[in-house]
Formats: sequence, structure tokens, C-alpha cells
Amino acid sequence: MNLKENLGKNIHKYRKLKGITQEKLAEMIDVEINSISSIERGRFFPSPDNLVKISNALNVSFSDLFNFTDDYSCEYYEKEITQKLSLLKNDKSKLIAINSFIKSIL
Repeated sequence: MNLKENLGKNIHKYRKLKGITQEKLAEMIDVEINSISSIERGRFFPSPDNLVKISNALNVSFSDLFNFTDDYSCEYYEKEITQKLSLLKNDKSKLIAINSFIKSIL
């Protein structure tokens, strides 16, 4: 992955962690929603001014945005799991299977 792709991946990660939509982030930094989408997909690099705005909007440091390790925080995984589980709230058989799996690894 190149610099633009890695940066886009991190912006996407932190945006999702904060529960902000692409539309809301675009509004917060005064750009078109297509710009956010293109940045997150690694097609475009944000201008320095927009990079500052993105950092402020997501309440993360530049070093966070440019930290390209694949290590996500526990908070990130917990939120991802919770979001996915909420999609299954009416599927008892899948919830039983997931519960059994969780018990087996604890």
C-alpha cells in the first residue's frame, strides 16, 4: 500500500471509530462528500489545510493519521463486534453459535 492508501485507511478507521459518516466529515471540513470518499480510497491526498481539518474533526493527532501499523485498538474491535452483533439481534441461532464460540475462546 502507498502513502495515500494508508492515510485513507486510517482516516476511514478513525471516522468509523468516532461514529461519523462521510457526509458529516465532509460537512465538518467544508468539502464535497466525494472528496472524503476519494481520500479514504487512497485516490487523492488531502491538502495540508484539509489534513489539519480532518485531524481536528476526528480529534486525532497527525501521528495517529500517519501511523500505518495494522494494529487497531481494542476499542475499535469492540465497536466493530458490537455493530455486527446488532445486525443479528433477531437471529437466535446465529447468536447461540457466536455465544458458543466466545465461550470456547475464553
